[in-house]
Amino acid sequence: MSIKYLIKRIATYFRPYALLAVFAIISAIIYVFSTLFAPILVGYIIDELDILVDHSILTNNFYVYLYSLIGTVVIGALFGYIMSYLLSKLAYLMMRDLRKDAFFKINKLPVAYIDSHSHGDLLSRIISDIDTVSEGLLQTFTEAITGIITIAVTLVFMLTLNFKIGLIVVGLTPLSLIGATFIAKMSFKTFKNQATARGKLTGFVNEMVENQLVVKAYGMEKTNIATFNALDDELYTYGVNAQFYSSLANPTTRFVNAIIYLVVATYGAISVVSGASALTVGKLSIFLSYASSYTKPFNSISAVAAELQNSFASLRRICEFLDEKEIPNEANLATLEEITGKITFDNVEFSYNKEHKLIENFSLSCKPGEQIAIVGPTGCGKTTMINLLMRFYDINSGDILVDDKSIYEISRKSLREHMGMVLQDTWLFEGTIFENIAYGKDNATKEEVIAAAKKAYAHEFIMQLKDGYDTKVSNTDGMSIGQKQLLCIARLMLRLPNVLILDEATSNIDTRMEIMISKAFKEMMKGRTTFIIAHRLSTIKNADKIIVMKDGHIVEVGRHEQLLARNGFYTAIYNSQFQVK
Repeated sequence: MSIKYLIKRIATYFRPYALLAVFAIISAIIYVFSTLFAPILVGYIIDELDILVDHSILTNNFYVYLYSLIGTVVIGALFGYIMSYLLSKLAYLMMRDLRKDAFFKINKLPVAYIDSHSHGDLLSRIISDIDTVSEGLLQTFTEAITGIITIAVTLVFMLTLNFKIGLIVVGLTPLSLIGATFIAKMSFKTFKNQATARGKLTGFVNEMVENQLVVKAYGMEKTNIATFNALDDELYTYGVNAQFYSSLANPTTRFVNAIIYLVVATYGAISVVSGASALTVGKLSIFLSYASSYTKPFNSISAVAAELQNSFASLRRICEFLDEKEIPNEANLATLEEITGKITFDNVEFSYNKEHKLIENFSLSCKPGEQIAIVGPTGCGKTTMINLLMRFYDINSGDILVDDKSIYEISRKSLREHMGMVLQDTWLFEGTIFENIAYGKDNATKEEVIAAAKKAYAHEFIMQLKDGYDTKVSNTDGMSIGQKQLLCIARLMLRLPNVLILDEATSNIDTRMEIMISKAFKEMMKGRTTFIIAHRLSTIKNADKIIVMKDGHIVEVGRHEQLLARNGFYTAIYNSQFQVK
């Protein structure tokens, strides 16, 4: 991914705010002119004071120059503030849009991409890398714009005041540019490695924070500390190298600038003393001020160039994320007003890895309102079937039909609106309990939420909380996993679509509560096609159809009593749960 491509990408975020940039540049020009006009007035004042020494009287010009200097400084300060404000606003508006696109991108990516990438690294790209780009842009806008204008205007002023000294300065300038260009090239690679290492470290820390209970339970603290230290040392090494190369820019340009200043001061002083030119002490002070003003932007721009390499390294990671293949536009696909719940898997084949086949020649027909239980050993493809039905993953071949219509002719949004899931892993966002239950249904009323919570047997414990349904989930540290799962079940009961998916939905609930929830489920499942994935076979005895899977294939189909009578694979699984060793 070339620098040219990255510049084109970031330019798309600049265009909507081009007018803001124009006003910022106008403010910068006024600010720079004011800053550079002040030394001229100071030089004139010095010459007027020189006249005072000879004639013991201040001329009217002295006061004109003095008041003009005060006015120029005030104007420069005002427009300097306006410039900084506009440039900051420009940079942060661009980053706001970039951050929005990055967040929206998550919703456009297939689940397969999210599953196959470190969540911590994705967070690092959306938050840390965008912050790095933001800082680089702000510095670039501020230093580069004012620096370029300062160099151009100062050069014009110097050539106007004394053409020879102006040429000397111009002749020595390429030395700064050559040094800065070389250092910038060296910096990019090290900053790219630094950004990658930062993403790895963020990903690791995120995983360890989220799974701290498991870490402590297995006593893996020392091992994780060692892993962290290795990643931290890697980031340290890349960081030191990046800072080393970038820090060379400032002293290099300062050295060249000192040479320029020395040449101007020496040549100017000789000219004043010898009287060989019209150069006065006041004009010499102007030149020395301009020599400093002219060279300072090279220091700033070289420092910005190094920071810009860091920003480009982070921008590259963001653009890689933004360029990932999205879910295709489904505007031309059909939408479903309602469904009966008839589901058909027609000779489906699927594998996460092409080299290792998982599901082959899978066919299944589910009538509307049937309760379909899917059982089998871990890794046999039970949850995968649900992922395929919900189109979290797409099949390799075959077809899946809803009411005899291929799900690939239906938009994902429409398909999922008619399906509801409760998973083994609970998910609650930071908000009130009411908001979490109402998450799956727009404009849900308080009465509807309470009714759903009562059906899920969650109302009692919710009312025991200090703020009831207005309790913030982030403040419910004492809430058990089982209670959180009850909230997820209440969320499904509020929505109640025609197809239900229960993937170990009662795995974190005690036996007494499971019996009560099962009664609620029984009422809820009436007239609705329901897929139940369960390891505890006692929970699916009353299913209309039990699908027994092994290595991605259906090996048995039937009701509980029928399968036990066959004394096959299902019987072996069932008996294994009640064996006493």
